[in-house]
Amino acid sequence: MNLMGKNIILTGASSGIGLELLYMMSQKGCKIIAVSRDVDKIPKINNVYPYQCDVSNKEELDKLFDFALELFDKIDIFIANAGFAYYEKIEEANYEHIERIFKTNVFAPIYCLEKMKNINKNNSFMYVITDSAVAKMPLPGYALYSATKSAVDSFQNAYRFEMDKNCHLMIVYPIATRTNFFKTSTKTAPVPFPSQSAHYVAGCIIKGMERNKKYVYPSKTFVIISILNRIFPFIYKLYQKSQYNKFKRWLEKV
Repeated sequence: MNLMGKNIILTGASSGIGLELLYMMSQKGCKIIAVSRDVDKIPKINNVYPYQCDVSNKEELDKLFDFALELFDKIDIFIANAGFAYYEKIEEANYEHIERIFKTNVFAPIYCLEKMKNINKNNSFMYVITDSAVAKMPLPGYALYSATKSAVDSFQNAYRFEMDKNCHLMIVYPIATRTNFFKTSTKTAPVPFPSQSAHYVAGCIIKGMERNKKYVYPSKTFVIISILNRIFPFIYKLYQKSQYNKFKRWLEKV
């Protein structure tokens, strides 16, 4: 897809991968609605329209689409990038705690895909979801986060058989990305090894969109490890064990 002049909605646009995508796409002449709960962090750039929205709230998502259709004649691309993690040992029964992360990481991207399908009955569109490598290899300490990413992965796998031909769905599986993400999950969360910069991941996403990819794996190391794990199924377990040891040390500190 040629991104020049495309109308785009980007969630999670104020930091990390989303902010890097914002810079890159604006340089390609895109018109972007930059969605965030904190629009003060969104830079002032031509053809970038900051929009305050909590994506975990259905009514606010509906208003986002109303705003977009007033601003644009059509929505060419939706990038569901917003998400967050907990780094924790699950101990107490807390329904709201579980609901919050699933609303943001699972309900929002699926609901917005449904909205895009209804809006673009006669138009082709691209839908991009920032998933995670933990969808394939869950990590200790990130049980709920891993569950949300696995849910999205399972959804897209089945939905590809159901979706209309005018929808191009692209899923991105970053490994740990060096952003404030881990400060959001908890101030002292250790960053899993290996990790990549947000700028690099955003670049991979842009290339994937331009080449109409269905899946984007920014880390070649993760791809190689995943292939090897099919032959030697203990590889994932060894890595998960190493991350569990980090998690135990973190628990001792807190």
